[in-house]
Amino acid sequence: MAEPPLLESLGAVTALLISILIVFAVSRQTTRKSFQKRTFLFSLILLIAAVVSNILLTISLRTPAQDPSQALIFTKRVQGTFDLLFAISIGVFVLATAKPEIDSWKAFRAHLRHELPNPFLFYAAVQVVAIGALWATQPIPIDIGGGATRIAFPAVFLFLGGLAWITVLTYVPAMLLAHVRRVPARPSVKRDVYLIIAGVVGYAFFEFVVEVVLPYYAIDVRAAGFIVEVMLVGLVALALREKGFLEDLLMPQPEAALSTAPSFRLRRGHTYIVLEEKPVHSFEIFRDLVTHGAEGLCITRKPPKTVAQDYGLERTPILWLSRVANQKNCVRPSPPENVAVAVEHFMNAGQSPVVLLDGFEYLVAHNDFPSILALVHDLNENVSLRDSILLIPLDSRTISEREFALIKREVQVIEPPGGPRQPPRVEVDYSKLARKGRG
Repeated sequence: MAEPPLLESLGAVTALLISILIVFAVSRQTTRKSFQKRTFLFSLILLIAAVVSNILLTISLRTPAQDPSQALIFTKRVQGTFDLLFAISIGVFVLATAKPEIDSWKAFRAHLRHELPNPFLFYAAVQVVAIGALWATQPIPIDIGGGATRIAFPAVFLFLGGLAWITVLTYVPAMLLAHVRRVPARPSVKRDVYLIIAGVVGYAFFEFVVEVVLPYYAIDVRAAGFIVEVMLVGLVALALREKGFLEDLLMPQPEAALSTAPSFRLRRGHTYIVLEEKPVHSFEIFRDLVTHGAEGLCITRKPPKTVAQDYGLERTPILWLSRVANQKNCVRPSPPENVAVAVEHFMNAGQSPVVLLDGFEYLVAHNDFPSILALVHDLNENVSLRDSILLIPLDSRTISEREFALIKREVQVIEPPGGPRQPPRVEVDYSKLARKGRG
């Protein structure tokens, strides 16, 4: 057996190490987008398989008994198969990125069944046909002397392979850019989308040039190609890096779209204060809205797992308003801008958003009242601009009459059936109590 090709071996080993680092980095991410994560990891495994198989086949087939040109063609077929399978798996990843409701293989299959004809099916079919053409056609190796071999590909393969290449260049940007236009995304999200497009499109373009165009001119740059292609895929991994809770958790989607009429009809563009001691009626309204097509966000003092179980919320994002808890889906009460940013981001991203802010008294306890009143002002303006609904359960006894009057000027007031469900206000003169204590 001949000595292993040094340059190609170094290129493959370098690309393999970079790929392993990318796999390790992505696998360590903790994210609710587990379907996207698993799909991308599978794509990386296919990429690693392409690199490893190429170098192993190149080494094993370099024997005196083997025709070097036929060995080269066989390695290209194997690597091309992995590359086209990589394109299919990346297509699944892109579809799940552009369609947030696809969060499992079951949801993926349901999407394909319910939306026919589907662009993804055409995209995947083109890649499969290209794989068949890769093995059915016979490239023609031409020895041009000096140990160099020029490879001429049949017209059928060039047509089908070129069609597969064009579908990647069009499908990926079209799906992701349509998603960005449909959902008003923040600048950081747009930047990540552009990184995914650059990585996938760059990989497809570079792979076609290295494996099809340059071999026609007897130019073999696979050693450098391995490294460049893996680095381009690294751009996709960079876009998938762990984000803040806003981009990762606050994905607007309705809990359900029941055909029955909703029990509560609230005008959009308004903030509603629900007068009650415990947020029972507020959650009734919220659940009714999110199960009739509205996209809900719940910010609550209760543990999110408890809220999800009590009200059957599986898709609705729930943030825990807590100063102590350190889970990923927690938002601290101070400064109030933490809550404002979360609510504003959700309203900007959603189509028909409704937000339940349970914990007004908790916010007042950890901030001064003027800052909380300013928070209500800002949220109310965003509610009006985004044609949203904001529900705030409130026990009016927890604040003074003057503070309650200031809040009522900004909002609509809802009293649960049977009254506000809270005892009458009892005003206490704390200065007299303090003097009595000193006496």
